[in-house]
Amino acid sequence: MSTETLALSSRAATANDIVNNHIALAMGAGLIPVPWVDLAAITAVQLKLGKDLAEHYNVNYKEEQVKGIVVALLGAYTSTAAAGTAAAALAKTIPGFGSVVGIVTLPVVAGAITYAVGKVFVQHLESGGTFLSFKVPDVQAGFLREVEKGKQVVSGKSRNLGSKLAQWSDKLEARIDATLAPYTNAR
Repeated sequence: MSTETLALSSRAATANDIVNNHIALAMGAGLIPVPWVDLAAITAVQLKLGKDLAEHYNVNYKEEQVKGIVVALLGAYTSTAAAGTAAAALAKTIPGFGSVVGIVTLPVVAGAITYAVGKVFVQHLESGGTFLSFKVPDVQAGFLREVEKGKQVVSGKSRNLGSKLAQWSDKLEARIDATLAPYTNAR
């Protein structure tokens, strides 16, 4: 392996770490219980993703330009899918069940879309492109494929996180039980 390939691989690996961090942020933003505020927060995360990748690849970043790209990519994901995302956000306004549905589905969709945005950005920047040379029609099909991959990646992350939270909860419950045992068994 040449030093150029090694450097490229290292740069791409760091870029993927940046994307993964923003996936987590987008999923967290999807948990915001206020409709429309959650979508604004998710968009802000994706814009920050663009800014962080621009810094990493040492290319110019203009927020309006990246916002236009993100909106155009989301336009490629419209109709049923984007409506589903909006429905998940709006579901939070329905007391009870709607809140649960919105809080469960929106973080996964937000993470998957952020994954896809990050992947197409990294691919373009790795090939020597800039945000100025980014052409949404050229990456639309790839973006849609990446959204589907992102759903699987995010679902795996969610399961891992859920498993870790369950283990933590079990340990906490055992500690509480052990701490309270002398007081509850004495009676």
